[in-house]
Amino acid sequence: MKRARVRSYPGLVVLLAAMTAVLLACGTSPAPVAVTTAPAPVAVIATATPTPPPPTPAAARPPGAPQQGRWIEVDVTRYSVRLMDGTKVVQEVGPVGVGKEIDTGKYESTQTGLFAVYEKRAGLTFDAPYNTYIDWWVGFDKAKDNGFHTFLLDKAGKVVDASTGRVSNGCIRTGNGQLIYEFAEVGMPVWVHA
Repeated sequence: MKRARVRSYPGLVVLLAAMTAVLLACGTSPAPVAVTTAPAPVAVIATATPTPPPPTPAAARPPGAPQQGRWIEVDVTRYSVRLMDGTKVVQEVGPVGVGKEIDTGKYESTQTGLFAVYEKRAGLTFDAPYNTYIDWWVGFDKAKDNGFHTFLLDKAGKVVDASTGRVSNGCIRTGNGQLIYEFAEVGMPVWVHA
């Protein structure tokens, strides 16, 4: 175990001497002063993903979040998807994978904003640009071809990459693709936010 170094503070000694001199000149005895040394600072190195902040209460959500009907919320900071009915959470899914890039405008970015489900497709599908398979597709950002789908799969439908956090090319990857697929309806609002 390493011992903390004792530091000296010459400026503090001079200040205490000056205060003692002033008090003596005024005819008052100085009170005893205890001088302590602060322990050396300890370096902390984070080794795990930080805990995401708690969800934003419905009443505090910024404009853009639906307040009625069924809709889907994606929080790209908390890596979560919430299936909503008005302001009530029906079910929370997470952690999920979101885009490595957020709001860059690039094709391979998760954009924030209000979208709508435009397509649903069940069944193992080969995603040629990324040489992988996905299932339970629910498209919501037609301009970037982003949507919800399973974690990455092999041709037999087995998960080959279940990474979460900032990992995707813009889509929302989840281990509960079927749940989101069954909840979603074409035209349903999808609110993506940070």
